[in-house]
Amino acid sequence: MLKRAAGQVRAVMGGVYALDFSAVLLLADAMGALNTLLVDLLPEIEPIIVRGYARDP
Repeated sequence: MLKRAAGQVRAVMGGVYALDFSAVLLLADAMGALNTLLVDLLPEIEPIIVRGYARDP
């Protein structure tokens, strides 16, 4: 689920700056993966995904 969620981002010309939590939660719900653990971990995972985009050429 998190691998797919990494594509649900908020971006501007300067690059990715955040995850679109609304889209991530809708995706998780559609996949049957929405639970309290995911909701609690999203803020912790967000900076890791954003940094990953910053390293992409």
